[in-house]
Amino acid sequence: MKALKAIALNTFRETVRDKLLYSLVAFAVIVLGASLLAGSVSLGQDTRVVQDFGLMAILVFQLIISLFIGTQLVWREVEHKTIYMVLSKPVSRNTFYLGKFFGLCLTLLVTGLVMGGLFLILVGYKTHTVQAVSIIAISYTILEAWLLTAVGLLFSAFTTPLASAVYTFCLALIGHSSATIWIISQKSGSIIKGLLEGIYYLLPNLEKFNYRNDVVFNLPPDGRQTALVALYFLGYTIALLLLGMAAFRRDEF
Repeated sequence: MKALKAIALNTFRETVRDKLLYSLVAFAVIVLGASLLAGSVSLGQDTRVVQDFGLMAILVFQLIISLFIGTQLVWREVEHKTIYMVLSKPVSRNTFYLGKFFGLCLTLLVTGLVMGGLFLILVGYKTHTVQAVSIIAISYTILEAWLLTAVGLLFSAFTTPLASAVYTFCLALIGHSSATIWIISQKSGSIIKGLLEGIYYLLPNLEKFNYRNDVVFNLPPDGRQTALVALYFLGYTIALLLLGMAAFRRDEF
């Protein structure tokens, strides 16, 4: 646990010092601020525009951070040969892999809280209140980013950073199209139907983490559904981490 904590904190400090991270957070702040301008020119829907636009911006920039930083974490250590120094100590490959994951998760948590806090301030400025469902929406956006981080690390264990980023991005698109995939499968022939249903059940359904409509229409949070999504995240992320650690143990460098 001591080694895991040290690797995670070192990864967090490394990613926080990354200029790319600062530029992404700064740009996200600008985009969230621009949502106020977009809302002001809408026809009586300014609050809904701010809410929808702001939550989408948080999701996009969390995904970008995960793609451009997370997919390079392990590769960078191997490329710079620093991994040999770490593994020469009493540190297993599993500990190293998990340390990288938790370190980036901490980074995503901090950036998500910064952007989420700004979002709540903007919405509070418009509505003079803070919805509980808004906090849930921000929290589950961070969970989605953590799950995609596990996906990116899995791909990075056996391919290049560019390929990992592309694969993770494609999986994110598919994950947010799960409902469409299911509808198409029900209208297709038996072979195509079986293939699409397999994709639907095998790949992560990222729309489960989408609470934007609940925020925009001020729907009360469903405690049971929220708990089920949390369990879904936990189970899927653990499975991805186990696969990633297995691939990383077999990797030769």
